[in-house]
Amino acid sequence: MKTEITIIYPPAIDYQFMHQRPHQMMKAFAQAGANVVFINPADLFPQHEPVIQPYPELPDFRVIHRSVDYKPYIRGKVVFWCAVNQGWFIDSNDHDLAVFDSCDLAADEFSAWHQLVPVMERKTAITFASAQAIYNEHASRGIRTVLLPNAADYEHFKSAAQRLSRPSDLPQTKDEPLIGYYGAVTSWMDLEMVYAVAERYPVVLIGANRLYDLEVKHPRVTKLEMKSYEELPGYLSWFDAALIPFRLTPMIEGCDPVKFYEYSSAGKPVIASDMPELRKFGNLAYITNVTNAPDTVARALADNHEVKVRQRQRMAFRNSWINRARYALFVMINQLSVNQLARKGGVRNENVEVKEGHTR
Repeated sequence: MKTEITIIYPPAIDYQFMHQRPHQMMKAFAQAGANVVFINPADLFPQHEPVIQPYPELPDFRVIHRSVDYKPYIRGKVVFWCAVNQGWFIDSNDHDLAVFDSCDLAADEFSAWHQLVPVMERKTAITFASAQAIYNEHASRGIRTVLLPNAADYEHFKSAAQRLSRPSDLPQTKDEPLIGYYGAVTSWMDLEMVYAVAERYPVVLIGANRLYDLEVKHPRVTKLEMKSYEELPGYLSWFDAALIPFRLTPMIEGCDPVKFYEYSSAGKPVIASDMPELRKFGNLAYITNVTNAPDTVARALADNHEVKVRQRQRMAFRNSWINRARYALFVMINQLSVNQLARKGGVRNENVEVKEGHTR
């Protein structure tokens, strides 16, 4: 049954740039029955049609160019699902509810957001937090906060459990295991860890683009340009193990890496820095550091039997974007009802935490 609610994602990130949480949540909201409009700024990648419907099976999910008036596509109550820099959109447009999807701590590379976060807290009724550290920060200030972790697009990545057609630009490994990473090739990567792994295994880093293109200096590390979301399973299928080599900074304390769920959807062993959000998964993530990284990769490869593959895929399947979207819809629809009651006498909001959390 469709929910009479329209979720608007204001212009913040190009639709064609690195399929991330906003893209996944908007699609999942449409799958859950909401009417969805993703407003595309098209700053990096042009949108040639004013309105596109990227999924034929989801006619209520539209990506519109920022020059297009979104109002004709509204049905039912209007909810703005906002990033940290979208307060201006809330002020400029009528809506029934605005929520803040808080995905990163305002530290290190994102320290410029420090002044924007309190503004978004004031302008929105609910803050959704993608990681426990982010939840704690908002809740400590008395903000109504919901923990909504990242998740897996299991159906998109499960095929990468088997070798797909080999991309021509992957490095030749001469029967050595290929250790891979895809995502932003940028300053929060721990290149020393990457280089340590490369001393024993060939490594490929996929994701260089005009915004993120960290210089890489190692003969056994191949850096490739960013690939489309549709291409990623083909590359992932050739990873014998997958890396999440992030520097342990305050910003990373609040990172729940989407790629962990994607790698796991393909059953790949994941070797990662000691990130708080991954600890809860126990032996489904191989936690390491620069000193131990090569041995950790070796252990992960040796331990990569069919039972482990199924365990990883089962975890990814359970932690789906559609489950996250359904819960978020429940919270937002409840808030719309609370707003109506509040106008009649006042209702107290409480900090709440997503009940499903991470499912192992």
